[in-house]
Amino acid sequence: MSEEKDFSGGFQEDPCSQSSQCSHDDLGIEDQAFDPAKEALADAIQTCEQAITICRDDPGALARDEFKKAFAYIKRNDAEEYFRIRAKLKRSKPSGVLLGDIEKMVDEELGGGSTEEPQIADRLIELALELGDLSHDPERKCYFTTKDRPRKTFRIDLKEFKDFLGYAFYMRTREERGTTGIAASDNAFKSATIALSGIALHEGPEEKVWLRAAQYGNGYIIDLGNEQRHVVEVTPTGWRVLDESPVKFLLHSSMGALPIPDRNGNLEHLWRFCNIPEIERPLVQAWILESFRPNTPFPVLGLCGRQGCAKSSTQKYLRRLIDPNAVNLRAAPKCVEDVFVSAGVNWLASYENISHLSPAMQDALCTLATGGGYASRTLFTNADETIIEAKRPIVINSIPPVVTAQDLMDRVLHVELPPLQEYAEDEQVESEFNVAAPGLFGAVLDLMTATLATLPKVTWHDRSIRMVDFAKLGEAMMVSQGSAKGEFSRLFAENRQDSIARGLEASPVALAIRDLVDTHTGMGRTVFYGTMKELLKRLAGFKPDSESWPRSPRGLGDAIRRQLPALASVDIDIKIGKPGRTGVPVEIRKREHCEHGEHRSNWKSPEEKKSSMQGDRI
Repeated sequence: MSEEKDFSGGFQEDPCSQSSQCSHDDLGIEDQAFDPAKEALADAIQTCEQAITICRDDPGALARDEFKKAFAYIKRNDAEEYFRIRAKLKRSKPSGVLLGDIEKMVDEELGGGSTEEPQIADRLIELALELGDLSHDPERKCYFTTKDRPRKTFRIDLKEFKDFLGYAFYMRTREERGTTGIAASDNAFKSATIALSGIALHEGPEEKVWLRAAQYGNGYIIDLGNEQRHVVEVTPTGWRVLDESPVKFLLHSSMGALPIPDRNGNLEHLWRFCNIPEIERPLVQAWILESFRPNTPFPVLGLCGRQGCAKSSTQKYLRRLIDPNAVNLRAAPKCVEDVFVSAGVNWLASYENISHLSPAMQDALCTLATGGGYASRTLFTNADETIIEAKRPIVINSIPPVVTAQDLMDRVLHVELPPLQEYAEDEQVESEFNVAAPGLFGAVLDLMTATLATLPKVTWHDRSIRMVDFAKLGEAMMVSQGSAKGEFSRLFAENRQDSIARGLEASPVALAIRDLVDTHTGMGRTVFYGTMKELLKRLAGFKPDSESWPRSPRGLGDAIRRQLPALASVDIDIKIGKPGRTGVPVEIRKREHCEHGEHRSNWKSPEEKKSSMQGDRI
């Protein structure tokens, strides 16, 4: 009787073998062990090659059970032979038979159909519903929150959720099979996430999901971003570390962990690591506190100064007390979309070594600081729109000031860093900061508690500035530290004046107009009257070396409009008329009895301001 082949486990025993009493010695084979696995593999290869030989004339041979079992056996036991047979099959199969269909049959033979994409997608959905809860926010973004503690919240459309669910699926299938698990394909994940998003939108509750900081009751919750998912609750009466957050925070892979705060810290030690002039420190402290208040517009911190003043390290250590990240300092964004895409998953927008900000980029930063969104056509669609909405604290550094747009200038805290007198090794400073960080963060929380307790007592009547929420917070902060009322208001007003002066220095058009006015020798107050096109030609003689110089009359007009308030502050009035047949009329006048050069002296260096405030500093 012939042997019956079983490719799932070698050979079944021949019923006649016990009665035949034959041995290997009888067959003339000495000292050679019989290996059923090798025999089964050889038979499987032979079966597959026979089917491949006849498949052009008989395509049905590729659908027969013996071929499917043989091909599945090879795939399970010998990858090298599997790929060899697969390549041979691809060359020899009839044109009407798809290799993908053959492989699906083989996979069914291996796992009972569990590796088919639709079935895997179904299992991914079932597993997700078993392991977590689905929800959506008011902007219709969809989230998954694990049931196991510490609870973690993922956005369904981001990579972190795919990593979590993919690993969970692999481990589940490994337990079921007792061998290696199954890796779900991208198509299976895509199908599953579409379904899970639909369930989250139509069946899940609407809940706000926060990033790093959340408003909660009469205080705030700060996500420490560690593996244990600890958070800090800050109220007007104190702060405490919680093992579980009362609100949901988005978990993202680039987020770094804040230290567990220490109650014995001293915020004055921060200036060992951040080269901030003493007179500007209250502004920076208020900016740090405001960075944890997602319910208010954010000021933009602009650090500037020449090489060797520790701009980047100052920015890095400030960020590590607010929103540490895998990349604490990032290069300038290439386009407006980059700004909002990054803001979608990062709390603090941090850009370094900025040499120039285009008008569009300045508008984007202004929108990001006060709250707004970016919309574009969804990829590979004609009608769908992708919207990214965010409001984020921002810090940038540059050698010269780069903010020129008036809207952004009204929101910028300009801080000029002095040159360092001595340098320390980066490794040493890093080590010292790691030791000091828990205390520094605890001191920030102490100051925030005192500020929140004082804030309801602060009244603000100056409506000439846009950042009223920040000004009130800063006033409450300084009053809680024992300063006189109005002290922060004065510091903030002086900084804003400095911002205007620096904005003029950063605008090549404003510089050229100021030089034009300075060289005016006529008796009247009118320095120029003509069209915008004529003014562009006239200013060519005063053009500084700058890549942002306007190339058209329209560009010049846009640049002038952005600088009108700043130029007015130095007694240069500009009127732009309506377009006419000859172009856009423009008039530049200097105010009577006032030379432009006198107004440059209004700006004071940090050292001069410090000297003028010796009697009433904090």
